Amino acid sequence: MKILFTTEEGSIRQMYFPPAALERLQKLGEVVFNPKAEPLDEAELAQLVEGADVCLTHWGCPPFGEAVLERADRLKLIAHAAGSVGDLVTAHVYERGIKVCSANTIMAREVAEGVLAYILAGLRRIPQHDRAMRSGALWERQVAESRSLAGAKVGLVGLGTVGRFLLGLLEPFGVQVKVYDPYIGAEALGGRAWAELCPSLEEVMAWGDVVSIHASLTPATRGLVGARQLRAMREGALLVNTARGAVVDEAALVEELQRGRIQAVLDVYTEEPLAPESPLRRLENVTALPHMAGATAREQMTFGMIEEIERFSRGEPLRYEVPYRAFTLMTRERR
Repeated sequence: MKILFTTEEGSIRQMYFPPAALERLQKLGEVVFNPKAEPLDEAELAQLVEGADVCLTHWGCPPFGEAVLERADRLKLIAHAAGSVGDLVTAHVYERGIKVCSANTIMAREVAEGVLAYILAGLRRIPQHDRAMRSGALWERQVAESRSLAGAKVGLVGLGTVGRFLLGLLEPFGVQVKVYDPYIGAEALGGRAWAELCPSLEEVMAWGDVVSIHASLTPATRGLVGARQLRAMREGALLVNTARGAVVDEAALVEELQRGRIQAVLDVYTEEPLAPESPLRRLENVTALPHMAGATAREQMTFGMIEEIERFSRGEPLRYEVPYRAFTLMTRERR
């Protein structure tokens, strides 16, 4: 078996692909490495993919469009050691019968854990209290400003893989949950009596003590949460976004945050990295994080995809295969 490993030499390869993982990969067959210190371009991918049975990909790999697939004479599996494949594969990949798998589910567990941490930190105002202590402020606990997640109303905008893991993590807190997601049915809630689907985005936004964004970024969801929805949020509500920045109208969000009515924990932004001059870096009611909710999943994603390649080599069913329907709903944003 010939395996094309597309990740460039350098910090990304060192961080996500430890020596033990690459040694395990090389036991499966001939591995062709990207020899450069930068991502492949489309022409280079097309050249290297010829004769490959499997591609192990990561962020920065060019999409598998027609020009690449014309040279992919033996390709049977694309294993993506990261999240969404929405901007990596194309409908042509599925038309050719090439299997696609992704570490999206592995990463989603870690992101859901991050979301829970962000919600708790936001409700208890941990970053604000930390800043006050470091600044030498008087010993003021401001107990009234801290709130508990127990029994809270939590609105979810989108219920993909991350949102479903999050439901499980929220269960011990005795919360009530309303979900806005027009692409799912009630079965996605897993029979949880304390969670319900809501047909109105505005209702979810206005109802929640906490509103957490989990919608994929597609043409239909870009700017989904705009000025009207943000104005509808209740006084003191917490907005958490770990999905994609462009799902929320960022200018409208800045305006609403400047009014001081709501709080936010933000892990994603319309443009990344977040510009140094962005007001989101300076507002006291904002906790700004550098797109890191899923960062703890680094090696797990790599080993998960190597295990998929091992299953493929043995002719076994894949554990993390991405069906075509799921592909069409995934985030499409080059990283």
